[in-house]
Amino acid sequence: MVALSPITHERPSAGVVYAWSGVAVMWAFWVSFVIFLSEPRALMSWWPLPTIDQTGAATLSLLAAVVDLGLVMLFGIQHSVMARSWFKERVIQRMPGAFERSTYVHMANLALFTLILLWQPIPLDVWRVDHRLLQQALWVLFACGWVILFFGAWSFGIDELLGLAQMRAWRDRRPPPATRLKTGRLYRWLRHPMYVGVLLGVWVTPRMSMGHLLLALGLTGYVLIAMRYEERDLMQRFGARYGRWRGIMG
Repeated sequence: MVALSPITHERPSAGVVYAWSGVAVMWAFWVSFVIFLSEPRALMSWWPLPTIDQTGAATLSLLAAVVDLGLVMLFGIQHSVMARSWFKERVIQRMPGAFERSTYVHMANLALFTLILLWQPIPLDVWRVDHRLLQQALWVLFACGWVILFFGAWSFGIDELLGLAQMRAWRDRRPPPATRLKTGRLYRWLRHPMYVGVLLGVWVTPRMSMGHLLLALGLTGYVLIAMRYEERDLMQRFGARYGRWRGIMG
């Protein structure tokens, strides 16, 4: 008698669709955010979304500043609170574990697009670079920031970062991918490559308006706080191994 192998049924593919839809919207956001910050003249005649300085008189508006700071805080709270273990244990534990990261991506998309759509321009100049070669050099550095962000995500494992790997494992009834300390690729040179990329992207510009400065300061504050909590969590999870790597990176 020939023993028959047990049939392993896949779970519904709706979970994978859920994960991929979050990824698609996330890519749309990053394209929109680069345009939001850079305001390329070639696109402004037809671009349908707001940009950082698209409207408004060149005056400092207290109400606009309050709204903009609130939008940055909304982004920071969403990113920080949903990443904390206590939130995962109390709020997300009722859903399958594979949905956790994809849900985080969907909520991040909501917070980030809300920031773009509700942003209040404060177009008062803080600095402006008119020299053509310096402008081009700054735009190159601006582009480098987003390239570093992308390669930082790739170095981390973009499938895992965006929840695709977890969802495919859930669909196929396989164990979720093991959490590993990321020390390869871009992490050989930078402790926090994705944060470095974002900070370059928001700070490097030939024209810094008051609204842009407010966004840059708010995101810098978020990064400094997030780095502290992220490193604490990594130390708790990986212990001496993370401590040694952090010491090597300086």
